[in-house]
Amino acid sequence: MPRTILSTVGTSLTSNAAKEIGPEKSRDRQALARYLQEKPPQSASAETNALSRIIQPEDKLVFLHSHTDVGRLCAETLCGFFKKAGHQAEPLEITDLDYTESRFKMRGLLSLVAAMIRTINAERKAGREVIINATGGFKAEIAYATLVGLLFDVPVYYIHEAFKDIIAMPPTPIAWDMRLIDEHEEFFDWITQEMRTVREADQRLKTLPQEIHLLIEEEDGFCMLSPTGEAFFEAYRSHVEALPEGVVLLSSVARKTLAQADPNTQAVMRRTLRKMASPALRRTGSGQVHASDCMVYPKGHRKERIFYYELEDKVYVCELAGHEDQSYERQMEDGVCRNDYRDFEPYRELL
Repeated sequence: MPRTILSTVGTSLTSNAAKEIGPEKSRDRQALARYLQEKPPQSASAETNALSRIIQPEDKLVFLHSHTDVGRLCAETLCGFFKKAGHQAEPLEITDLDYTESRFKMRGLLSLVAAMIRTINAERKAGREVIINATGGFKAEIAYATLVGLLFDVPVYYIHEAFKDIIAMPPTPIAWDMRLIDEHEEFFDWITQEMRTVREADQRLKTLPQEIHLLIEEEDGFCMLSPTGEAFFEAYRSHVEALPEGVVLLSSVARKTLAQADPNTQAVMRRTLRKMASPALRRTGSGQVHASDCMVYPKGHRKERIFYYELEDKVYVCELAGHEDQSYERQMEDGVCRNDYRDFEPYRELL
């Protein structure tokens, strides 16, 4: 499979060049290109040092650089160098990553996370394997690049400072509990739709778990997801979007309930049914109730409730219910027994 390497870019290229050809020439594009061409890649820059150990002939390179003149110079010079070597290479400027302290801490790192996730998704849709070279840039950039790699199942490479050798973090996603986002998905959707004032956000946050507060940051009177919050929420959404179809089957009763629901309720139910294809979400978000031999998903303060059971890797939905119309309470009184439901059909056929 063809590969795309996302490489964070720092300023080691110009810093190293300044020591040998002088500070002034290190900022001259042509002089810097000559320096890079003549210098062994292991000593030319952090980026070429790492890439020389992992690059393959058909690899495509994307250099993520700061919104600064020196960052742009380094990335474009690296692109030119690798294009001459026969690789497809392109720079990707990260908006607001300009190393002004406040902007770098919030907007810059948030933009970096968002750009990496967009690129990973786009390259995968194009049928390419993605890996991350997180050697260049500040430690905060490297840390967030590594977090994105872990959440999106992308291998991450970097040069170990002490041993000067390449370190590989294999594409094994970290085990994280998606239930927090699953239970409060409406809030995460809301806060990412547009800029929200601190006053608006506080009204919602006061009823939410403290863990969510840790994923929110304030700037200039507005609240938004922190870079970590953005990474976790996008990883959650990517997980849901990638779920297979045909896993969830609806009984004739559930199909009738869905068809007769009002548009808003139907939209909520469809989104929840989609998520039920995830073993991880079912495992953390389901509970047993006394009036049924089915499981109920989701738990928590949610309007919708779905009675289901699992058999041979399939999810059989018996009933769709909710609190607003008291249908959940009625079903709890009557009892829901899986043997009373039949005529199941895959949910995908109803879309």
